[in-house]
Formats: sequence, structure tokens, C-alpha cells
Amino acid sequence: PQLTSLRFQCLDYMRGMTIKDDGTWNPTIFNFDVSLTPHGGDLELMNHLSIELALPRPYPVTEMSMITHAARLISGQNGAIMEILPEFEYFRDIVYHFKHAVSGATAAPDNVEDGYVWLPTDATLKWTVKPISENDKTLQYHVTAFRGHLQEFVDPSAVGKNGNKNAFSGFLSLFSKSKVARNKLSCADPTNIVNSCGQKFIKGKAKPVSVKNEDDILHLTNDELPTFGGVLTPADSERFLQFFTVPYLRIPLILDFFANGDPGRLVALKTKSLQLIVDAALFEPGMW
Repeated sequence: PQLTSLRFQCLDYMRGMTIKDDGTWNPTIFNFDVSLTPHGGDLELMNHLSIELALPRPYPVTEMSMITHAARLISGQNGAIMEILPEFEYFRDIVYHFKHAVSGATAAPDNVEDGYVWLPTDATLKWTVKPISENDKTLQYHVTAFRGHLQEFVDPSAVGKNGNKNAFSGFLSLFSKSKVARNKLSCADPTNIVNSCGQKFIKGKAKPVSVKNEDDILHLTNDELPTFGGVLTPADSERFLQFFTVPYLRIPLILDFFANGDPGRLVALKTKSLQLIVDAALFEPGMW
């Protein structure tokens, strides 16, 4: 209870830093996962820094001119800020690497010869700016690393639109040896877990089901409950899945499930799919 209370206080503090007293959001910077075009807090930051550092600003001031101005400063094409504030470049790259790592996209290319050793310098981000298209001249970042591999973010709107693949095909790839990029389907979502790991769904004998609350789990048959190769009993599987319907409380519940119950549950963690699910439940970023 003490740790849960402390965690709530930390989350409440972070929320207080992002939301104003009137309920509106404070502007945030480096939202690369939302758009690779500068917007919101990025434009405000570049405008304030330009004033503070006496850098030339576009005139007349239009939205397009400010986006172009911010894109060139942040990318380093205009090196004025990097020259005066070199730490700005490091902070930008740290944020980009983190956001890219949790987005699900692959950072390195697949066609790399066996035994190739990556060096720290290979991870250095190289920034340029390019127009979005021939018709849209708005600038966006073009970031590469690892032998010029484009550091793109996964498009959530593309999930489930690849030919005849169902909505859970991307989640299934997490349990394969394929190097394809992960999409934004969560390993800790009960719907994804049931439809990807339930024996009945693996055999293709049933249509995907939606699992949002405990009632949905209680209506699942033994064939629909994922036992992860028989390492969990249907009763344990049912209890385990119920924890994922309460995202805020799932961390202590899952840890207690494996630590203080049947010793066989701890041995069950040797299963790769179960490892990925528990790992996502503990460490996957979420709004909660």
C-alpha cells in the first residue's frame, strides 16, 4: 500500500507539471512520435530561444515560416542554436532515441551480415529536413542512423491494414523470430493476449474476441484461455488475465501472482511469450 501510494503521488506530480490550473495542457516539446514536423511547444521554444539569443526570426511571421524556422534550428541545418547551446543537440537525440525505442519500429536494417558488430558511433542520429511531398512543402525531419537506416515511427493507423492479415498479426510477430517492426499493439492488452495465445484462436477455429473487463474473461472457455503451452492451468490463466483489466493495479498483482502463489507459476516464466507479456505489463509506457 505504501508503494502504491508513493507511485500515485509521483504520477500526480507529473500530471500537475503537464496540466495547468484551468485544465488546459502545458506545451510540450520534441513530440516526434506525434509528428516529424515541428508543432506546438517546439515552435514556442524556438521563438523564445531566437529572442533570447538574438537570432534572426522570419518576417512576416506565418505558421509556415515558423515551422520552417523551427525545423532548421532543431535539425541543426541552421547551426545557430547548436553552436551556442551544444547540450541542446544531446537532449534532442536522447528524446528521439527513447521515443523511437518505445514506438515499436526497428532501429537497424534487417539485411546486416551475420557477426557484424555495431559501434556506438553507428547509433549517432543524422538529421536533415525535407518537404513532406511535392505538393506539400512543409518541412519535416529526416533522421537516419545505423548505416543510413531511416528512423521512422510506426503509424498506428496502419495497424491491421496489411492485406488479409487480421488485427492481431502484428502481435503474433512478437513471438516469432522475424525481424519485422513491431506495431503499436500492446503485449499487455488482454484482448491481444487472448486472441494471440488462446489455443482455439491459434488453430484458427474462432474469430477474434474483445476482452475489456472481468466479465469478458469469465465467459471464455478453457480452449479460449491461453495456457502458454500448458504451463498455466485454466484457473490460473483466468486469474492472470483479470489483472490486465486494471492497468493501474496490474504491476503489484502480477508480481504477487508469481512470487507468492504456486511455485509452478514461477517456473512458467521460462515460456518466452509469457516473459514478453509480463515484461510489457511492468515496463511498457502507458497513460496510467
